[in-house]
Amino acid sequence: MKKRLLLLPFCFQVCIQSVLAQTSSPSLEDTLQLNEVVVRGYASNRRLLETPASVGLLSRRDLNQRFGTPTLVPALNTLPGVRADERSPGSYRLAIRGSAIRSPFGVRNIKAYWNELPLTDAGGNTPLNALDVRALGRIEVIKGPSGSLYGAGTGGTILFSGLGVPAGQTSVEVSALGGSYGLYGNGISVQTGKNNSAISLNYNHLQSDGYRDQSAVVRDNLSLVGSFNVSPKRTISILALYSDLHYQTPGGLNEAQFKANPRASRFATATLPSSAAQQAGIYQKVGYLGFSHEYRWNDRIQNTTVIYGSTTDFANPFITNYEKRTDQGLGGRTITQIRFPNGPLPTVVTVGAEYLRNFTIVRNFGNRGGIADTIQTDEELVARQSTVFLQTETELPARFRLTAGLSRNDIRYGFTRFSTRAAGGAPAIPLIRNFTPVWLPRVALLRTFGQNVSAFASISTGYSAPSTQEVRPSAGGFNTTLNAERGTSFEVGLRGSAFRSRLRFDVAAYQFRLTETIVRRSDAAGAEFFVNAGRTDQRGLEAQLSYDFLPPAYYTSPTGLFSMLRLWNSLTLTEYRFRDYKQGTADLSNNKVPGVAPTTNVTGIDVETKAGVYAHVTYQFLSPFYLNDANTVLADPTQLLQATLGFRHSLGKNWTIDVYASGDNLLDRTYSLGYDLNAVGNRYFNAAPARNGVGGVRLRVKL
Repeated sequence: MKKRLLLLPFCFQVCIQSVLAQTSSPSLEDTLQLNEVVVRGYASNRRLLETPASVGLLSRRDLNQRFGTPTLVPALNTLPGVRADERSPGSYRLAIRGSAIRSPFGVRNIKAYWNELPLTDAGGNTPLNALDVRALGRIEVIKGPSGSLYGAGTGGTILFSGLGVPAGQTSVEVSALGGSYGLYGNGISVQTGKNNSAISLNYNHLQSDGYRDQSAVVRDNLSLVGSFNVSPKRTISILALYSDLHYQTPGGLNEAQFKANPRASRFATATLPSSAAQQAGIYQKVGYLGFSHEYRWNDRIQNTTVIYGSTTDFANPFITNYEKRTDQGLGGRTITQIRFPNGPLPTVVTVGAEYLRNFTIVRNFGNRGGIADTIQTDEELVARQSTVFLQTETELPARFRLTAGLSRNDIRYGFTRFSTRAAGGAPAIPLIRNFTPVWLPRVALLRTFGQNVSAFASISTGYSAPSTQEVRPSAGGFNTTLNAERGTSFEVGLRGSAFRSRLRFDVAAYQFRLTETIVRRSDAAGAEFFVNAGRTDQRGLEAQLSYDFLPPAYYTSPTGLFSMLRLWNSLTLTEYRFRDYKQGTADLSNNKVPGVAPTTNVTGIDVETKAGVYAHVTYQFLSPFYLNDANTVLADPTQLLQATLGFRHSLGKNWTIDVYASGDNLLDRTYSLGYDLNAVGNRYFNAAPARNGVGGVRLRVKL
């Protein structure tokens, strides 16, 4: 018998690996109580209440209904401890319990997977902008170091899943949207599910003229996800992705320029041309093909093994040069789980390994108005990562559960610079940087109190070697002195529900001590390079609360008006400071780490009626935070109001229509969604769009 799925207030959603999603419509999702919600993190597939870690989840409703514009940024920002921004359309940055000081662009220091398939390459880079949110059904975010299963890293792990495919059903959904500043998009999704297979094919297009000068974007995404039960014990899955993305980069403004005309792109200086004159932008094509094989020997032992290959064609006309890069990646991962349920201390053992390799060719040219000119550098970079890991989960007396994990991580880079005419025929220069292999332990203890409350404490270690974009500065070369970050995280948490599950809460406090913190620097021309900044001390408190105004029984009643009526809130409090940090003769010890708001608060109201009308209102507040290490420049507070109003209705037995309208920045505030930290020339600001709107329609038919 089906149960209705209630969207959990702080975005916790069910993941049942043995059963495909029952529906792809948010209004028809199954409802589960908090103590039934299952998460995949740390390969436990346990109830959330039994998971000794901070985990945040986003459902399809969060990703594709709450906000109108199809981007990952606003949904990710509803999770405490998670901060996503977009310096220009298509240029994502993401920080989990940390600042974006390592990421002038792109997503670094975060591991990402799609059903065990690694999306993060051997060089530590994650092509988040190659994914289209309309093809995603679920995101799970593990906060803090998670090396006991996912290898080296200090910034957290993201697990992606595709759209759920209804069993025994074939459907087609077409969609279209349009909005302010030339926004236009369309898509088509074809899904077919049978007793032993499920296939989802998705194509999505998005384009916009952009709010600022030199900020247009065009993106096309194609994805194929398939799962086939070839025997009672064996399942084979496939993931194929292709993304063709071009977006212009307007560049940063100083405060005076930002206030005078936030829509302007970066101006020319006495020595450098403007962004528009150089046609600054990104041209990126990404292809990815992965296969997964799951074998279940019996009800106690199962193995999942994956292999993948990827290719990237990247071009970046910039103010000072024109970079062209090609990248080929390959890798695999195997994970075996063994259960010992009948002993005096029931235990689950998870053991596995992961290997990643990337080969990159990078050439820098002069940039003559958006056209590659004379070659300046010709370089090759090889990155390798290998990880072996072991984790045990043991049920102890008195309702305790102990989790212990350990991984060995080995990261190696090889670099060669070849001669060019500009270099005067200099010989090739091979360089090698092998980081000392490290062992990363993690220990966590959890106790449940009744059916609705649990508490946990954990100690975990993190290790993050520089990414390929950090060991190789944007102007070329190879940094052999940049060291890996290393840190230890201490965390305690409490989660549960009360008042018959109408009130839900999840609170976590942590302290992360990080050494050799990697920070970004820029030269006078704006090219970035990276240095180690001594030690940082990062403390935080994260809280998620929600309240259902009506009892769960009301939502399942055929006579009720509402299928959801909820108030929710996400709060993040941080205190991040440098320790033992000097810039030249300046001692910056005890300064606050830039880019991290001391207070982030997101409040929302979700309303859905059984007649099909739904509404979502979200208010986001960020307190002022510093934009440079010296703590001399402070950002203004951010206040962002967003709302969506829609109507979903069935037309006969086979047709469903969903019409919606959304507003963004409804308070019409001038703010920067993504700051350039420690920017040369004080060009910190990248203006986000003023008040804007989008409307769209989705039409689905069952065949």
